[in-house]
Amino acid sequence: MSKNNMNGDYFRLFVHREGKVVLGKNYSNLWLLTAVLAMTFLAIAFSNASLNYLSYKMNDPFINWLNIENTSDKSDYYGLTMALSDTAVTEQYHILGYQEDYKFSYNFFSTDKQLRYFTGRFFQELNTPLVEAILSDENVVGGQKVSSVEEVDPQSIGVIMTYEMLASLGYEKAPAYIGYARYSPDADTLGFHLYTEESYASVPVPVLGVVEKLPGNVDFITSAYFLEQDFNDYSNPFYMTNPEYASVLHYYVPEDMDPDEFESAVIEMAQSKDVSLIPDRMSFYLPQIEPFKPGSFISFFPDGESSPQMIQQINDEVLASYPYEEVTQVFDFAFSDSYVSQISFVSVHFRDLDMIKDFETYVRDHFYIEIEMSQVNAKDNFNAVSVMANILSWSIVVFAILCIILFIVNLLQSYFQKVRRNLGTFKAFGISNAELIKVYVLIMSATVVSAVAAAFISVYIVQLLLPLFGLMKDGTFNYLSVWNAKTMYAIAIIMLSSILTVYFVMRRLLSATPGDLIYDRQ
Repeated sequence: MSKNNMNGDYFRLFVHREGKVVLGKNYSNLWLLTAVLAMTFLAIAFSNASLNYLSYKMNDPFINWLNIENTSDKSDYYGLTMALSDTAVTEQYHILGYQEDYKFSYNFFSTDKQLRYFTGRFFQELNTPLVEAILSDENVVGGQKVSSVEEVDPQSIGVIMTYEMLASLGYEKAPAYIGYARYSPDADTLGFHLYTEESYASVPVPVLGVVEKLPGNVDFITSAYFLEQDFNDYSNPFYMTNPEYASVLHYYVPEDMDPDEFESAVIEMAQSKDVSLIPDRMSFYLPQIEPFKPGSFISFFPDGESSPQMIQQINDEVLASYPYEEVTQVFDFAFSDSYVSQISFVSVHFRDLDMIKDFETYVRDHFYIEIEMSQVNAKDNFNAVSVMANILSWSIVVFAILCIILFIVNLLQSYFQKVRRNLGTFKAFGISNAELIKVYVLIMSATVVSAVAAAFISVYIVQLLLPLFGLMKDGTFNYLSVWNAKTMYAIAIIMLSSILTVYFVMRRLLSATPGDLIYDRQ
């Protein structure tokens, strides 16, 4: 039989016939190989998903940020902050940056004007990796957030709060503003409304986002500028007993309202009370009080003498006319320079956790600052588990490939014992080893490809079904992740290993002479 015949119809017939024998009765060998690969992909998918979840936890800034609380007068916090500004120190301990922040508790008004008590953190900077991660899509509730922290004014007094805080205030969805309860006795003499027996006025504070969780289990975060202005005894920005606040009307108008119609309506209401108002959209723009919801600001200045009480009566009528549109009276707060001296935390942001233990020793020995060991140990353990998980993950892949190689070797050797006489006859008729090896490489490659496809699809279907049955880790993460670079690498390695295994096994088995094969000589 010539080589040309082998390359033609006979080649296809030979592959078809021998392929059936290799696949086994009722394709048993194919199903067995599919089962082995399915278990392999299932292990890889579970490993991938676990590593993804661990990576999320590892890269979660709540983990990569170390909060060093200022609790001792003997500790050198100033020296620590100076050291954290040293490039050599930050490179040695894999530090990306640090910030000083504060922790205080505040009262806010609920929808029924009752006081609710919440604890917040006040950051020196809002444009940080920590705040960016806090506002990540995975942590934000219902997309309620600013589009980017880069767009937030550095001196914004806006708050990012938890959904639990939002619900406690009586809201289902985040409003543009919430009311900070500021003690302002006698503000009612200017026409402002006071609530509770303690005479608290509602100060509009913009909402920047609603999230599932915040670092340190606080209820909200905002800028240190908010805290500084609240402590500012010089200008008392949030103290509502201020005639200038009551004498001019400033409004936030939501995006879905026509500002021209709103402007005309306010002027008409004022005219009904014999007050002339001059609208102005250009002079009033305060990025410090911009909320996450898009909208516009419109100011109304009285034309002539009008008492603050009369201006606020007009405001009451305006707000009563738009009870559901989120029109909010805002203020051009009398901000001025201020500073809060006593920090609550030095928060250090690490690129990774490899040097976290060494950093804890460095801080203790040089600055006499004790970092809570449970926090450091947790971070250190996360790092160790990550390394171990990666090693185990690749070990599973290597073990699976070895099993498949052994399966192919045993399959070919078993098959060869059955057909060695036939193969000896083929060789005697002039069919070369290369042609026979080509046949079996093609058969086994097709078998492996079919098994890989069937196994991959089966595991992928299981992955898609898990969320439908509510089987999710933390309600968000799937227990399986088969569509992954590691899976693709594993498939490529499996295919290459299978081809090389078939090639070398068949080359060794076919190295015997036709006579040795025909007469079954060892």
